[in-house]
Amino acid sequence: MTARVRSACVGGVLHVVLDAPQRRNALTREMLRALAALVAGVDESVTALVISGAEGAFSAGADFGELTGTSADISYDDDVAAVGEALVRCPRVVVAAVEGPCIGAAVDLALACDVRIAGRGSYLQVPAVRLGLLYNPEAIARWSARLPQDVLRRMLLLGERFDDAEALRVGLVSQVVERGEAVTRAVDLLSAITTEERVALAATKQVLSALERPGFDPRPWADPRRHLLDSPARAAAVRRAKHRHGRSEDDHDGGRR
Repeated sequence: MTARVRSACVGGVLHVVLDAPQRRNALTREMLRALAALVAGVDESVTALVISGAEGAFSAGADFGELTGTSADISYDDDVAAVGEALVRCPRVVVAAVEGPCIGAAVDLALACDVRIAGRGSYLQVPAVRLGLLYNPEAIARWSARLPQDVLRRMLLLGERFDDAEALRVGLVSQVVERGEAVTRAVDLLSAITTEERVALAATKQVLSALERPGFDPRPWADPRRHLLDSPARAAAVRRAKHRHGRSEDDHDGGRR
């Protein structure tokens, strides 16, 4: 079977699968480029994305058949970075559904997602130092904005393996579910997102990403915020909320009004 990335829509949720199970979904350049293009090219019908690996593994990380052991491997890092950038810039909510191993470059991809849901028995590990590597400093800078320094040092300097429980405790993952249930949980969470929410979600995600960089300035967001406040989608959402609130009050007073 040719290593590939496949996808299918579940309602408005696009489920993307790293599909090279014979190599524990190790990431070839072909897969990385396909994933970057897919994430960057989501159409208007997609409200959110879930990324998982085939057959009980998220990904074993870099496919060593793609590496030379020389400085030429920087171009592989560039392909990984392109996927991370696509995930961060994606205007949709992206969830990594992690089962089994999530190693090296795969951790980079998972941490670029907005939320990580882990199945029991999964783990995250970045053994770069053991392989004589300085991991991509741009990726480390992004991780540093999201993780406590102690966790970052344990992960990078010690190459520590974070099992599902420890990953949850230190904030590497957002939730832990039963083994094999990570995708189901992710789809359940994301299915509540409607097409009307996309613009507000995209703007909120952009602000959250900007907060991770030094020198955040809230002023450029004033006009987009006003635009959203005056949008037809927000007006409709407020009308629905008023209607629900009114019905709730009727329920509390026994409908006597």
